[in-house]
Amino acid sequence: MFAAEVNVPQMFTAYAEDRGYPSRLHHYQYFCEECDQVFAAAWGRKTGCMGWFERGNYFYCPNCSEKHEKHVVCIQHPAWSPNKVRLSVKTYKTSVVLEVTCTTLQFTDFQVVTRGKSKEVFRFDIAKQAVTFSRSDNGCETEPMEIGNPFKLEILDKSILEFFMPGSMAVTNQRAELVKLLRTLREAVRGKLEKHLGHKVSSMHASPGQRHGLFLLPILNMAYRVMFPDAPNLPAIYREIPATIQRFWEMKMISEHGYMDDIIKLIKYKGDFVKAMVDAGSLPDRPAVRKILSEDPFEFSRLTEAFALCRNYDYAVRLYSGLKAFKIESSYMGMIRDLVQFLRGMLPLYGEAGAVCLVEEADKRYLQDCVRLYHGLTDENRQALQAERVKLSDLHDWMARTHRKQNHVNLKFNVPDHIVRRLSMQTDRLKFFMPAESMELLEAGAELHNCVASYGGAMKDNNKWIVLVADERGKLAACLEVRGKELLQAKVDRNRLVASDPVLNREVLAWAKEAGLVIKTKDVEPPAVATAAG
Repeated sequence: MFAAEVNVPQMFTAYAEDRGYPSRLHHYQYFCEECDQVFAAAWGRKTGCMGWFERGNYFYCPNCSEKHEKHVVCIQHPAWSPNKVRLSVKTYKTSVVLEVTCTTLQFTDFQVVTRGKSKEVFRFDIAKQAVTFSRSDNGCETEPMEIGNPFKLEILDKSILEFFMPGSMAVTNQRAELVKLLRTLREAVRGKLEKHLGHKVSSMHASPGQRHGLFLLPILNMAYRVMFPDAPNLPAIYREIPATIQRFWEMKMISEHGYMDDIIKLIKYKGDFVKAMVDAGSLPDRPAVRKILSEDPFEFSRLTEAFALCRNYDYAVRLYSGLKAFKIESSYMGMIRDLVQFLRGMLPLYGEAGAVCLVEEADKRYLQDCVRLYHGLTDENRQALQAERVKLSDLHDWMARTHRKQNHVNLKFNVPDHIVRRLSMQTDRLKFFMPAESMELLEAGAELHNCVASYGGAMKDNNKWIVLVADERGKLAACLEVRGKELLQAKVDRNRLVASDPVLNREVLAWAKEAGLVIKTKDVEPPAVATAAG
């Protein structure tokens, strides 16, 4: 039976396609919906609902003089774009169906437009706890695909519902109707799921955000919850573009997504989402583990890594907490993989208690430096680390010292001149300068008793820059780490903070201000804090 229906008489006033000519200006062709006129023009950048204007925010049709301002969509060949759309929600005994039928438009050649018809069906099969999506364009059907796996985002760019963006006439003029239909769909799915399971199911509402249109994220979330009724809704990060979602997974230490297929298979037999995750990860079925997974299923990988490293339950839980708190630079996602390998290498030397200590005291143990240094050691020196039984408190310094002793291939740096001019400076007492080759970093690391020599690759690639600070006698006083326009580290001898020397702290702050750097470290104290401390 019909539960809801919305008819959209018009999605856009005009359509645009970038012809992709190799020029500073994009050459577009347009289709005016008012008079069916096709025409071409050159614009600086994209236009419309899924783009923007550069030369003003509107244009006129040369045939009918219709002004096109807000409701213009930029589409890519051979995509079909919707015009008139009919959405309907139908309920059956054990299923709920969302049907989307529409007339469509496609640029098939230069100034040639073809109209067609499309139909999409989202079938929520409650009895099987499965959701499928199928689509046909002009009678040509695609193979139905199952949706709901949170690691499979294809639906976000395969459905015509992606055009229900804020710039469409449908969302501008009929938002209340569309939201009501979406709510009807959500309540129908939730109601039948509760009847099927015999217990209440928490709210399935998920805010759509701005990236995927009004419907797609809520539908993906409903499909996810039909598969996993006991799980929380998808996190807010899913409102962002797929690349941002991918980084979210990586930050959660999720490098392989196949485990979700195993969980989907298990849940058909287990019924309990958390129990399926526990079994898939060979995790202990204990309250703390269940609580973590029920609150955030995306913690699965961090948990399994922790319990794979530590057999002792208490150590594993502490290691998980440490991994969760450990801050990873978004520009160095490989650190996550390297960190796990490093901890695995430390287990024979320090045991589970030592591995936990390294992560819990990450700042004190210079954990990020340790990981980078460890992976920079030769196999011979890694064996020497095990043979010498280096104390945990000496680990960082031992690896830094050994790293310097390894066969050093001198790297010449080619730092852009404008960076050298900006970061180099001479004051009455100090000289701020940049090394020209990695041998200088090696010598600086030896003099300051730190691991600055390991930054040679980053300096060569201009990912980060090291600025050395020498006093009036030429003796090194500090080394500074810069990325872009950010000061990331400021250390004196043996990795002590520049802030520990008030005079040096003041001069480094003055240098950073002159160089236009933003302070992104607690290694230096701003003037107000330094004054209060005094």
